[in-house]
Amino acid sequence: MRLKTFHAKTMSAVMDQVRAEMGPDAIIISIEEGKGVGGVRVTAALEAGITPPPPPRAPDTEQTPLAFEISHPIPKMREFDIADVSAVLSHHGLPFETASHLGEAARATDAASLAEAFSTALETSIRFSPLTDRTSRPVMLVGPPGAGKTVCTAKLTADAVLHERRTRVISTDTVKAGGVQQLDHFASLMKQTVSTADSPGELAALVNGKGGADITLIDTPGTNPFDMGELEELLKFIRAVDAEPVLVLPAGIDPLDAQEIAGVFSKMGCQRFIATRLDAARRYASVIMAARPGFLSLAAISRSPYIADGLEPASPMTLARLITALPSRRKEAPNRK
Repeated sequence: MRLKTFHAKTMSAVMDQVRAEMGPDAIIISIEEGKGVGGVRVTAALEAGITPPPPPRAPDTEQTPLAFEISHPIPKMREFDIADVSAVLSHHGLPFETASHLGEAARATDAASLAEAFSTALETSIRFSPLTDRTSRPVMLVGPPGAGKTVCTAKLTADAVLHERRTRVISTDTVKAGGVQQLDHFASLMKQTVSTADSPGELAALVNGKGGADITLIDTPGTNPFDMGELEELLKFIRAVDAEPVLVLPAGIDPLDAQEIAGVFSKMGCQRFIATRLDAARRYASVIMAARPGFLSLAAISRSPYIADGLEPASPMTLARLITALPSRRKEAPNRK
């Protein structure tokens, strides 16, 4: 195996070097980015015995133009190669088994673009189940502290109001200082009111009370997924109104932690999750691991703290475009004396 290190200011520039020097069969070993390396440094390898493909055979002058076109069909041009697939997987830090599975699936497609290749790979590897505002069960947003449940509740409320759906908004986050006030502020801007429930019984009374609604949204306090007492308390609220619990999980956390958290909340009745804070993360392995078969389906993504931006319905192509858009090194501002 032949190893070589390449260096450039941007990811695209360094990948051009890898392809020019080692060809499309190069394997990416490592990627380093940041001030310490002055751009992007990539170490690539080429298996022994692999040589560049031979140049195309010159056309037979005795063949007619039509016969030559039939015998030499123009291949579908790809905008990426094996090195690009490896770069994406290495950047996001996916565990080996999942990275191997996605890489093989992406390389096996005949897609023209890198995003299309990963879209096909994701479609066969993880599950997607978008949220809609047409549901008979109350939607209860649950998850660890600081995941963005209140903001997601406000975004879902805004979407329901936009579609002229009668909406009931409830918060059980009555302990944390400012928890209800934040949601109430968002709701008031949409001419909605927020009711509060301190106990499962109060929640049931609010949900089953007068004044029907097309959709009921319930915000909850942060729940430690590794604290059995907090999980049991949350489960009482879920069962009191037969709510659909939807996990809210921030991007950028350790991928194995994300998988474990998704597993815990799946046992609480969650079938879907919303990935948040994608604007504040650059590596999305946690999103993919939480949506692996046997855990949860990806319902929506949030990559803005602003309510007006809303939640984006999850799809293979939406996630593929996110993970293939590798960040380039920004130019540093000049020092001011």
